Amino acid sequence: MATFRKRGERWQVQVRRKGFPARSNTFDQRRDAERWATLQERDFDLLESRGEVGAVVPNLSVAELLSRYRLTVVPTKRSAYSESYLVAAIESRPIGALRIQSLSQADIVRYRDARLMEIGPAGVAKELRLIQHALETARTTWGFSGLKNPVRDIRKPSEPRGRERRLADAEEKALLEAVAMCRNPYVAKVVRFALATGMRQGEILAMTWANCDLASRVATLPFTKNGRVRTVPLSREALAVIGGCPRSGERVFDISLESLKQAWQRAVKRAKIADLHFHDLRHEAISRLFEKGLEMPEVMMISGHTDPRMLLRYTHLNARKLVSKLDAV
Repeated sequence: MATFRKRGERWQVQVRRKGFPARSNTFDQRRDAERWATLQERDFDLLESRGEVGAVVPNLSVAELLSRYRLTVVPTKRSAYSESYLVAAIESRPIGALRIQSLSQADIVRYRDARLMEIGPAGVAKELRLIQHALETARTTWGFSGLKNPVRDIRKPSEPRGRERRLADAEEKALLEAVAMCRNPYVAKVVRFALATGMRQGEILAMTWANCDLASRVATLPFTKNGRVRTVPLSREALAVIGGCPRSGERVFDISLESLKQAWQRAVKRAKIADLHFHDLRHEAISRLFEKGLEMPEVMMISGHTDPRMLLRYTHLNARKLVSKLDAV
């Protein structure tokens, strides 16, 4: 049974089930607390169906641990779509058969080194962080108090520097022509909107008409990467894109993530542009905001960054465009 209590501006939720230790968490919004409570109730149902009443089940395999993590934790994350695939990939590897009680640093090091032969360091670091969080969740939330977390103490792969990809004028022209040829008209709209706002792909696709105040020229994003509500000012270009979208449903851009990904890959290939990711549009848009003369706090409000150091990783100014500003000074 779940109980909810408001403490200040936040909601505290506790879920109890006979035979299990209570689980609790805190959220900014009640609906997030209710969703989390539902997932915990579902997990208790799963454990009872397996006859695992009694709270502590230390004999899980890594794959079983991750399966439970995918059921109860991943759906609460903003990156749930991509993280569920990441969990599945780890489950299928040899480490999935190991028992969590006997998992050692040597096991994690072998996994790390083997994966570094197959994928880049950033991908390996992401997988290790996921395993570490799953083990920590089991220890602190699921009652496995004696469980060790060997991932925490090993050296993680050094992640490469942030991408410095800017979109050349000719590339932008070719890209916009290519996306305009897509059968789904929302592909071109999403790309133009990303360049106009610097919003993330998931934020754009989740936008609803209810959260758009066209008269005041702002869009409110209730679900962002850092979990904070953000209000984004809309430029004339962004407003024009939204104005061209039919109000046929709840969302502004009626296209799925998978459809957009496939259309993007075909459009980039058709435009003959090398090494361009959709997220590079965010880099480009944020850099342009600085080139237009906006100050750091103003750009942070638009981009949603809370740490100026992280924002600088996304910002690569075009020296040629700064010449006129130097002359003005």
